[in-house]
Amino acid sequence: MKLPKITAWMLVVLLIFSLSACGKQAQTTSSDAAATGSEPAGKPAKIGLVLGTGGLGDKNFNDMAYDGIASAQNDLGIEFDYLEPTTISDYVPDLRSMCESEEYALIIGLGSDMTDAITEVAADFPDQKFSHIDSTVDMANVSAISTKWQEQTFIAGVVAGLGTLSDMEFANADNVIGIIIGQENPALRKGVVGFTAGAKFVNPDVTVLEGNVNSFNDPGTGKEMALSMYNQGADFIQAIAGASGMGIYNASDEANAYSFGVGANVNYIQPDNIVGTSARTVNLMVYNEIKALTQDTWEAGQHISGIKEGAVGYDATGSNVVLPDDIQAAVDGIKKMLVDGTLVPPETAEELNGWVSANQYSK
Repeated sequence: MKLPKITAWMLVVLLIFSLSACGKQAQTTSSDAAATGSEPAGKPAKIGLVLGTGGLGDKNFNDMAYDGIASAQNDLGIEFDYLEPTTISDYVPDLRSMCESEEYALIIGLGSDMTDAITEVAADFPDQKFSHIDSTVDMANVSAISTKWQEQTFIAGVVAGLGTLSDMEFANADNVIGIIIGQENPALRKGVVGFTAGAKFVNPDVTVLEGNVNSFNDPGTGKEMALSMYNQGADFIQAIAGASGMGIYNASDEANAYSFGVGANVNYIQPDNIVGTSARTVNLMVYNEIKALTQDTWEAGQHISGIKEGAVGYDATGSNVVLPDDIQAAVDGIKKMLVDGTLVPPETAEELNGWVSANQYSK
């Protein structure tokens, strides 16, 4: 018997709701080959990605990781799911749900604030492979990827330390600069040390203000904190704050001052104010972990890289800010020293003062 139209429509609605799971679900993507019905030889590897709390759209860590896994999908034919935790307390259940599904050849986690969660879940699932970016985890089933944050921010510190003494348009005579992080953790603390060391290497009397937004996704507080620093005389501020950095960049425009991006190149956002980006190739780190998995060369253990390997660096592409010739020459020379190892920045606050006393720039 033919059902009345309204009844059929209601059945369709019920069917849609029955297919929708309650609670958080991984966002799923499929390779182009699978989407067109043309399956590659063998079953494609499936990768799980657990993002940091800043989520997609941060124009930084999470967006770069997503770009890396999307490139791997396109180039290597993998499939992937991803989860967007909103708080640190989501990390363990999100990682555990992926492990319990037994679907993933590799699960990738982001950020040093995920270390405790990765350690706990990896211990409970010893046969599951994990890659963890910004990690010092030493476990038999975890590839711990870390970069030299102190090298990543050092050049920006050099630019700020010299720039605040220069006749650049927005520089002032106060000899004050700043750095704002999104959260207190060891990796970002190394970034603070690197920026400060770079500034004091070329300008030992500079004052470096520090701030902590306590969130990677609070641009409003980031802006307030940056404006406060600019009002205290800072003319250059380094952001290491995820999506909260958007507020810092906007503040530099509002205050007619300078800022530095971090991670992916964000110079285009405020090209007249963002001098450069303390860059890091998170997209390549994610891509290379997946490539190694597909080529059976993936290895657990600790993997550390820096400016010499091209994992971190300073990128001024897209900025309209032109450095004076003497500052640009200093940047070029100091970068060469970092690459060839004749200059090794400190990693900890305890090392900083002694390092500055023993290392001063001369042309």
